[in-house]
Formats: sequence, C-alpha cells, structure tokens
Amino acid sequence: MNAFRFLAGLLLSLTLFAGSEASAQSCTTLVNSQFSWIQASSANYISVTGVSLKPPSGAVGPVASYFTGMLSGYVAPVWVYNPTTGVFTQTPARLTSTANSGRQSFNDRSYISTYGSPSRWQNFSAFAMDNIQLELDATGKMTVILNSWSNTRVSVVSPTCSGNVLTGFVGTSVYSFTFEQLDLI
Repeated sequence: MNAFRFLAGLLLSLTLFAGSEASAQSCTTLVNSQFSWIQASSANYISVTGVSLKPPSGAVGPVASYFTGMLSGYVAPVWVYNPTTGVFTQTPARLTSTANSGRQSFNDRSYISTYGSPSRWQNFSAFAMDNIQLELDATGKMTVILNSWSNTRVSVVSPTCSGNVLTGFVGTSVYSFTFEQLDLI
C-alpha cells in the first residue's frame, strides 16, 4: 500500500469517526484541557501531530501532508479599540509555538533512495520539508502558519472534535490534529 493511500484512508477514518461522535462541547473540553495544561507549568508543552488531504484540482493531483509541532506559549486575550467605528473587540487567548519550530512534509515531494539495493522511491521527502508554526485559540480555531511560504496562515475555524482529535475543513482540504501533553520534568 502506498503512503498516499494509507494517509487518505487514515484521514477518512478519522473524519468519519470524529464526525459520528462530534459535538461543540467536545471541542470546548479538548481546547480547555490544552489551555489548562500550558498554564499549569512553564515546563509543560503540547506535541501536535497532524495530517491534511487536498483533493485533485485541475492538473494538480491530490496532495497529502504530515506535520508536527509544539505548542508552548500562552498569549492572553486582548481588547482592541477601532477608532473609526468606536467599537472594542476582544481577540481570544491563544497557545503558540515559535517560528520554524514545526515541520511539514508532502506526498508530492519525493526522492529516490539509493541507500542499499535496490533503490526505492520515497514519498514525503525528509529533504524537502517546510517550516511551520502552530496556534490554537480559545474558540477552537487551529492555525498552521507556513513560515516557508511568507507566513501564510491556514486556519480550521469550525472544527469538530472527538476525544483527542480536532478535525475540520479549509476549503476542500481536510485537516486533522492530535494533541499530546508533555512536560520537561
């Protein structure tokens, strides 16, 4: 089984599983758990692992990605005043990672491994990874910041959650994230 089919099957399974038991409350519970963990100790951090799947479009085939990163910073909510409208709005609290602290690999970036015999085709090249960082805000919005691509932001704004899995769409692409709470002690 090739890597793309495996990831596509895994992502579809996660989406179906998350969709069958998803509720707004479960995302609130998952997000609050991550915020509580980071705020409990400066030694705490969260390892995030994710996958994305983008369907074919025009001459471009389907693209799957795998990414990892760490959430370790807390940014408190901030009130912002708009002098033009005279309205105050609050930006939600968020958990952050440092720039270039995560890595993302893609199925369409491959190479031929000539180590050993016979040589083999390898998808998800370790030599062609992008630098990313991650953000999770208090509303449940999960953002992947593509540092290798001018800090473009890709955000899942209406996720569904089941257990420790946050899943959602960005256009026609589906993203799925898992969280592991760790400490440095």
